[in-house]
Amino acid sequence: MTRTVIPIICLSLQKFETMKKLIPFLFAWMLILMASCENPNKSRAFMDEGSKQLLRYSNYEEAEKLLTKAIKYDKHNYEAYYYRGCTRINAKQYNDAIADFEKAVELKPDYADAYFNLGKTYYLMNKEDKACEYYKLADQYGRPNLEDYLKRCN
Repeated sequence: MTRTVIPIICLSLQKFETMKKLIPFLFAWMLILMASCENPNKSRAFMDEGSKQLLRYSNYEEAEKLLTKAIKYDKHNYEAYYYRGCTRINAKQYNDAIADFEKAVELKPDYADAYFNLGKTYYLMNKEDKACEYYKLADQYGRPNLEDYLKRCN
């Protein structure tokens, strides 16, 4: 009877030792999964700092990094896409800026400022007809002071 008990105890101890080795790996994996999860509070903090770098300090490179982190933590943060689009206009990355503004209006269809900046981006790309299309949408959704921009449109 003792002969059957000893192998079972040894087998259990081997499993325990194996599990002890796996615990750090499982813990690290759990941290990685948690880090990639959506976290609106973290997103908001990165967005606030990114918009501050953009608007107060004109530090476009740092702003873009922070806003990209904000988006990583909340894929539905339309403001982070908007501000990152603004940093990309300043870096003359017009196609990337357009993608960000389009994502912002996809998430918030009445976002007048994003429509305005889409128009501004297309204007900078010498696509005035497309620019006018977005200026009109910005006007439709209540963006003030568009008279000068709309004068250029037919």
